[in-house]
Amino acid sequence: MKKYLTLILAFCVIAALTALCMTACDPADTPDTTAEDTPAPTDAPTEEPAGTEAPTEAPTEEETTVEETTEEVTTEAVTETPEAGLDHGIVRDGTPKKYITIRMDDGITQDARMMEIMRKYGVDCCTFYINTGLYGANWAWVGQQFGRPDVTHIRYTRAELESGIYDGFDVECHTRTHPSLKNLSERQVTREVKNDAENIEKIFGYKPIGMAWPGGDTEWNEGNITTILETTDIRYGSCTTRNTQMGLGKFSLPQYFMTWYPTCGFSDADSLTLLNEFIAADCTEDMLFYVWGHGYELDIFNTWDKFETMIRTIAEAAEADDSIVLVTNAEFYQLFKDEIPAWKE
Repeated sequence: MKKYLTLILAFCVIAALTALCMTACDPADTPDTTAEDTPAPTDAPTEEPAGTEAPTEAPTEEETTVEETTEEVTTEAVTETPEAGLDHGIVRDGTPKKYITIRMDDGITQDARMMEIMRKYGVDCCTFYINTGLYGANWAWVGQQFGRPDVTHIRYTRAELESGIYDGFDVECHTRTHPSLKNLSERQVTREVKNDAENIEKIFGYKPIGMAWPGGDTEWNEGNITTILETTDIRYGSCTTRNTQMGLGKFSLPQYFMTWYPTCGFSDADSLTLLNEFIAADCTEDMLFYVWGHGYELDIFNTWDKFETMIRTIAEAAEADDSIVLVTNAEFYQLFKDEIPAWKE
C-alpha cells in the first residue's frame, strides 16, 4: 500500500511541474507586439506631406541659423530704400563753394511749366514739396483771394504723380493735408508727416528726409520739431521767413536744418537782384542762395518771364564759374548734415 501511495505522489509532482512549464511557455499569454496595435512613439516622424519640402521635425539649430541669415540678407537687399539726395555725385573738396537751391510748394499743375523751363536750361536744383492727402484737390480760393479767380491751384492726382511728372527733380514732404501743425496733438503731427513721407516713398522709390512747413512760419512751433525728430525720419524743415529777418546773413548756411530759412521768396521784388549779387560775390567761405515759392504765383503776378530769366541766369553762372554748385534741398542736406545739426543739442 505504501508503495502505491509513493507512486501516486510522484505522478502528481510530475504533472504539476509539467503544467507549470506549459503555462510559462504558452504564447497565448504573451502580449501581442505586432505593428498594427502598437502605438507609434510620440517623437517618431510622420509621413512628409505631399508637395512640401519642410521636415515635420523641428529643424536643427544649424538649419535655423542658415535660414534666418539668408532671410535677413534677402530682406535687406529687397526692402532697403535709399534716402533722397544721396545720388548727387557732388564731392566737397575743402574749397569754398556757392550753392544754389530752389524750392516750390504744394505739388500743383503749374509745376509742369516750371520744370519745362528748368529742363530747357539743364537746371535741376529744384525741390517740390507735395501733400499726398490732397490728390487732385482744387483750392479755388487761392486765386480768389488775390482777385484772380481765373488762376487755378489744382494738385496732381496720384496717377499723375506715378506717371513720372517729377522725373529728374527732388520731391519731399509738405505734410499729408497741409494743416496748421501748432494746433495738432503729437500723434496728429506724426501722422501728417509720417504718412506723407511713406506715400512719397511708395510713389518715387526713395525715402524723403525733409519737409516744408505748411502755412508759413506762424503755423508750427518748437514742440512740433521735437515730435517730428523723435517719431519720423524727417531731418530738415524749410521755412518761409527770410534769413536776414532771423538775424542771419542773406547768403549764410542754416544754423539748424529744422529751421532752414531761405534767402528770399521768388515773388519778392529783389529776388533777381539778390541772385546777381550772390553770383558776383567773392567765394571765401561756403555760401547759399535759397529761393522759394509756389507755381501759382507766376500766374498771379505774370512773372513767367522773370522765372525763365532766373533759371537762365543760374545756368549761365554755373557754366562759367566752377565755384557755383546747383543742388536740391535734399542734396544740400546730405552734403552738410554732419556739420549742421537738425536742431538744438
